[in-house]
Amino acid sequence: MKKTILAMAVLAACMSTASAQTSVTIYGIVDAGITHVTNDGPVGDRTTVDAGQMQTSRWGFKGVEDLGGGLKARFGLEGTLLNDTGAAGVNTGNPPTTSLFDREATVGLSGAFGSIDIGRQNILGIGSVGLADPMGLAFAATSPNVLFGAMNFGAVYGNYGANGPGNSALRQTNSIKYVSPSFAGFGFGLMRAFGEQGNGIQKGSYQGASVFYNAGPLGVAGAYARMKNVTDTDLLTSYGVGVKYTLPMAVIKGTYIANETDLSHRKISVLGVGVDVPVAPAMTVTAAVYNTKRYGDFGPDNDSQQYHLIGRYALSKRSTVYAAYTRANTSALVTSVATLTEPQPINLAQGIVAVGSDQANRFTVGVMHMF
Repeated sequence: MKKTILAMAVLAACMSTASAQTSVTIYGIVDAGITHVTNDGPVGDRTTVDAGQMQTSRWGFKGVEDLGGGLKARFGLEGTLLNDTGAAGVNTGNPPTTSLFDREATVGLSGAFGSIDIGRQNILGIGSVGLADPMGLAFAATSPNVLFGAMNFGAVYGNYGANGPGNSALRQTNSIKYVSPSFAGFGFGLMRAFGEQGNGIQKGSYQGASVFYNAGPLGVAGAYARMKNVTDTDLLTSYGVGVKYTLPMAVIKGTYIANETDLSHRKISVLGVGVDVPVAPAMTVTAAVYNTKRYGDFGPDNDSQQYHLIGRYALSKRSTVYAAYTRANTSALVTSVATLTEPQPINLAQGIVAVGSDQANRFTVGVMHMF
């Protein structure tokens, strides 16, 4: 009996040690809002239920194993959750297909040297310049920083990088990313995605670099990227900077992101500024302005402005209710949905201003829960 008790105690100790060294977490965000949009054109008003307003709804798994000596193995699997319809994953590619883990699918190592991850993952600008986004990456489906700054509008950007035909460049498949540790607040990242095409390593490839500084109240980041198309006949370059400064009663944020194609010389730039003000222990008000411009290619130059006012009230550490108002303007009447070759101006207020309009108002109320 004593031997049995001793064996059980040893087994329990081993299980406790293994549990401390290895962990797997299931996590997610479920966010839904009721939105009413008023347009001044023939489309008129519309009311919708939309997922992922303050943060993109998602679900995922992440795990880490302590290998000893400060070295850890880790993985991440994350997919979009369209909780307004119950669907999972978003369509990508041409013809479109749905990926279960469309947001992230990586495995890697981390330690005193930093971290290395391999698989499908965000471009470097999201984890650096994106942290200074004036809205905190809210309204990702219509945010100029996400749609145009992060090149997530496939109808405009098309087939650049390692995402395959018809995809945006926000995330890259077949990629390897290195992020350094912080040295007195400074750090950097390097990333390469392989197009996996024959007869040329540059075809459908992505190369990126970022630098960042985060110490005390100041955070600054910059990112640069080069993406080739699958035939290695055109190049899309992107660069951006972001600044965040924390004051006693507010957080000020600003970003400038631009990208340009070699063949058409089309350039799209996004300038955004904003402020977060905690007006009560559980409530924060955000005000943000974005100016988006497109110029240099076919057709007349055009621009758009978005004005945002967001109130967030934290019911708990995991649950938040919110209300938001957005005003969007375009310099030219929206004549059609943007495509890669159309001569009309690109709709720089995509998802807000409808065809036949040049301005719109959006009102949203919703709830977000994190688990």
